[in-house]
Amino acid sequence: MADKNEMSRADQVRARRKIEPVQRKAIPRAESGTTRNASTTSRVVSRHNTYRSGSTTGSSRLRKQVYLPTGTPGSEIRLPSLPQIRWSWRWLSLALAIGMLVLLYLMLNSATFEVSTVNLSGGIRVPAEEVKSILNVSGESIIHVKPAEVEEQILATFPDIKAAHVSVAMPNTLDVVIEERIPALLWMDGEDPLFWIDQDGYAFTVRGEANLPIRVYANTTPPYALGYLDAQTQPDDETSKADLSLKPAIDPDFVLTVQKLNTIKPPESPLLYDEHNGLGWTDPHGWQVYFGIKNEDIEMKLMEYENIVNAILDKNLQPVLISMEFLHAPFYRLEP
Repeated sequence: MADKNEMSRADQVRARRKIEPVQRKAIPRAESGTTRNASTTSRVVSRHNTYRSGSTTGSSRLRKQVYLPTGTPGSEIRLPSLPQIRWSWRWLSLALAIGMLVLLYLMLNSATFEVSTVNLSGGIRVPAEEVKSILNVSGESIIHVKPAEVEEQILATFPDIKAAHVSVAMPNTLDVVIEERIPALLWMDGEDPLFWIDQDGYAFTVRGEANLPIRVYANTTPPYALGYLDAQTQPDDETSKADLSLKPAIDPDFVLTVQKLNTIKPPESPLLYDEHNGLGWTDPHGWQVYFGIKNEDIEMKLMEYENIVNAILDKNLQPVLISMEFLHAPFYRLEP
């Protein structure tokens, strides 16, 4: 007896027909697979080719093969490969650096670059040879010369030089331009000239001629500027002495006082300086009058002096000295 569960042959055929078309249907080949295989193969080949190509290209760029003929037709000798040099801006930089080193060596050791000429200009009273003698640069390499140090040396040595400008001219010349001080006062000891004083209070040696400096007849040195150290108290080290020489010895306000009083005093009376009474002159009446050293209240002092003179003449007095140094405390002295 046939099993119920067993399918009839007809049912099996029907079922197989439903399945067979699916089984027999051709499975389409995806193009991606072909592309994938091809791309994979391409990558492998490309990687291999790239490596070999790069190696060959690099070798051909770095080295150059050289062949020499042997004289026999069809034969030649191949020499070892030579490196091929590629020129660039770095070679130019290297050439410039080497050139600069060679030039520096020549400047340090060649006689062509040793200072042999010093051109001095601007001087009138200071002799040029005297300035050149203290420079000590003859025979020295031009690149060792420091213009700033030379300028300081000139100013420290010559108080009558106000400014100096030093420049270097290749290959072996030093140009020096100086500016001399202009005398404003001539300090006298009796009839002997001691030194000149310029507008800024710098004292310097009398040299040659000057355009009418004001003569001051004194019995002592002029008043020093505030903070100035004289030769007896100045430090011993050379640096401090050089700094000191660049500072004015005389108070510039004192120079202004001299110039102002010179326009007020009687033309025939010389200008005087006394250590205790200051600046003054001999009055036409026969006595000496002093106004101190300050450039303050000069006009008021002159007005008060006229009143004092009138009072003295009314009393028929003959003083030897009238002091107007202090505006509110003038005095006169009758006896020497």
